[in-house]
Amino acid sequence: MLRYRLEGSGPPLLLIHGWGVTYAIWQNLAPLLKPHFQVIMVELPGLGGSSDVIVQEPYYQGCAEAIEEVRQELGIEKWAMLAYSTGTRAAEAYIKRYPQSVSHAIFLCPTYILEIWAVFLRLLDAPHSPSLMQWVFSDWRLHSLVRTFGFNGQRHDYTYAWKNEIEIQPLDILVRSLCEMPGQGRTPFSVPSVPTLFIWGGRDALIARPRHLGPQDVVIPANHSAPMLAAPAVAEVVIPYVLEGRIVTVGKTRSKILRRSLRLNRGQKKVRFMKNRRILSFREKQTPQRRRFSLQKRKSSLQTQQRRFRKNY
Repeated sequence: MLRYRLEGSGPPLLLIHGWGVTYAIWQNLAPLLKPHFQVIMVELPGLGGSSDVIVQEPYYQGCAEAIEEVRQELGIEKWAMLAYSTGTRAAEAYIKRYPQSVSHAIFLCPTYILEIWAVFLRLLDAPHSPSLMQWVFSDWRLHSLVRTFGFNGQRHDYTYAWKNEIEIQPLDILVRSLCEMPGQGRTPFSVPSVPTLFIWGGRDALIARPRHLGPQDVVIPANHSAPMLAAPAVAEVVIPYVLEGRIVTVGKTRSKILRRSLRLNRGQKKVRFMKNRRILSFREKQTPQRRRFSLQKRKSSLQTQQRRFRKNY
């Protein structure tokens, strides 16, 4: 049985995480979804607190069967699915096997990878010693992979959080979940007649986004870390699609407003701190001569106001 967590109330929405991480990936997105849905977060086989799949069984087929066990355990007749990264391949396998159990499917940063990264997977799939594989997926090398593919090479605290979480997962599961993707991540998605939406990151360095978008494709201003760094934009697309079947788009300006709103909700003190930090940063950039000039200018202005006050009264 997969480890799972329930939050919120409403129509059931299953969240499926991506490569090497657990349902902690939803820490920024789940709070935005649970007022509208009963959010069901699972951990895929062999990851986190979930038991492994049978070695002889294809990994993603095992994922599909394990997810179905959760649905039956919870007594859910039909649910919507939001899958992220390699989790989209688990969702694809599930929908092919149990299409009657899915009302809507949303694939976030779906793993149809660029050809250059598929070469890496082909090399990874060749026979290697366990010690070499352990060396590749550890320390600064793993952190570099996370930072490159997940965050476009940018520094962020989340890169270390992801690296630390991935590093403790079973090595064979990490390799299988990559190498057993259909066509090693280069096979186009094939989903039965279930309402499906693809959410692509406009700055995703890992994924080969379609050149010509279809009616079921939405692009948001995000890289491959969208569940963490672009959670408000993701929620704005997911909620109306699952509840109403309505597709909305999120532009750069709207995304900035959503991120600022999220900061406001987390507390006005943080916003004031950011504002004060900008003021301090401006003052630090001033030269001593410039600061003296500014002080003299303010002093002169104050003296002028005082003279006008005495003259009038």
